Amino acid sequence: MELISWQDDQLAVRYGGENVVLLPKEYTLLKYMYSWKNRTFSRENLLDAVWPLENPTDRTIDDHIYRLRKKLQKWSHLFTIDTVRGVGYRLTWKQHQPPPQLHALNENFSDHIRQMLSTYHGMGMGAALQTLAANQEILGFQLDPFYAMYIRFVVGDFAWFIEDTDSPMSEKLFYLFHLYHMTEMDGRKTIHVFQEVVKRQAEMPEIFRDEIQINAVALYIQAGEEQLAREQAVRARKIVEQMDSESFTVFLLAEEAWLELLSDSVEIAESKLARASVILQKVPMQRELGSFKVLQGFCQYHRQETAQARRLVDEGVEVIRSTQFVPHLIYAVHNILLFFRRFPCDAKWESRYQKMWDDLSSQYQFEQLKKSIIHKLSVRF
Repeated sequence: MELISWQDDQLAVRYGGENVVLLPKEYTLLKYMYSWKNRTFSRENLLDAVWPLENPTDRTIDDHIYRLRKKLQKWSHLFTIDTVRGVGYRLTWKQHQPPPQLHALNENFSDHIRQMLSTYHGMGMGAALQTLAANQEILGFQLDPFYAMYIRFVVGDFAWFIEDTDSPMSEKLFYLFHLYHMTEMDGRKTIHVFQEVVKRQAEMPEIFRDEIQINAVALYIQAGEEQLAREQAVRARKIVEQMDSESFTVFLLAEEAWLELLSDSVEIAESKLARASVILQKVPMQRELGSFKVLQGFCQYHRQETAQARRLVDEGVEVIRSTQFVPHLIYAVHNILLFFRRFPCDAKWESRYQKMWDDLSSQYQFEQLKKSIIHKLSVRF
């Protein structure tokens, strides 16, 4: 896991308790090159990625690279931005020695760290997760493989899942499915990817095999396959009951509420959300709370309470954004747009969230990501 973290709202990069504040285009350029670390870009590539609607010159790139090098010189032991003669630039990420294993001095140390990670994970405290992971070298521990991979997913380091050749494909299948699912608006295409992954689910860790079956309810809903969604919800309910998990219980209730909204059964949907609310009052899981508010907003749209609906949808998205779980933010905007496509009731807010989707798509390279996943999984439509 990398040692640096990103603070989008402050345009700052953080390492070891120290921030470097950048100008907007400097920040965007650095984050883009970091997302594709060790890859060489031409100046034209970088101009297209960072200045897509402008007409700057090659000199613009050179000036920004110069300023980034100057500001980040003190972190040259972590990475450098190198000139590749005749081509362009590359952000070179450097290898690091593993941290001292303090748990060798205290046999409970690893258990304490994992317990903290599990708590942050369950409560939707993405910033805390990232802070702990980003400072593992300083704190003297090393993430176990599960969280090392999971946190890459949380922070939006999606390119790693394509480029990595060291981790077994069996451990990445679950993430590749989610990456495709959350970035593809055509549910039928996602079903093809799901079917390919399910063929290989015996290779996956057991928790992922169960979770992907629970996620399939939303997949069928988004593809407009209501009957398949209802059948899948029955299977998912049996899995969730065996898990005895408040998080998955709330998640499935949200999926079932979605399903009822498709049938215009607002009262039943609201009863599902009321059950979820009881759990969330007891255990305020932030990601689930954000999704819950968005679904409450959908119910208000069905009741033609547009002002209330807008407020709840916006509040839900902001709660999810505050967790700093990038995939959950993408999923939220994805679901909002699908709702508006199914129920065209608020063109102004649909346009607002389409703009947010376009920005996310540009930032995380949705189209390239989907093509890479299709190639990696050998999916044929």
